[in-house]
Amino acid sequence: MLATLIAGTMLVAATSALTESVTAAQVMADVPTTAFGLAREIHSAAQVLPRTVGDGVPATTGAEVITLDDLDGASFSPPISARLAAMTSVSAWSQEVHVEHVNLTTPGILASDPTSNAALLRLTVTVREGEEVIGTYIWWLNP
Repeated sequence: MLATLIAGTMLVAATSALTESVTAAQVMADVPTTAFGLAREIHSAAQVLPRTVGDGVPATTGAEVITLDDLDGASFSPPISARLAAMTSVSAWSQEVHVEHVNLTTPGILASDPTSNAALLRLTVTVREGEEVIGTYIWWLNP
């Protein structure tokens, strides 16, 4: 009877430890996946937005995004979807967006003439959960 009690106690302890490790692994996997998903929402929106020059003022809501230029310098909290709607289910998260014209032959250098055929667009999305940066994602876009 004592052996059964000891074995039962060990089984409960092992099960608790296993449950906690699975929960921790799931949290560690979900956070980067959520961050990448939120960055992809901006990328998807950016791919279909007109490339015309806007008013130079970064958008503060999805409704203010009319051209790609409106995303440059924008910060969205709560994040916005590819359809430019607020995603209130992830209100603790935010997206910061930068759109830069870079030199096609040397992408590390900003283009001196953004209207040139030698310019390429670099979209950078930084995703935060609260104040913590979870990920920064970069894509190249056709001008």
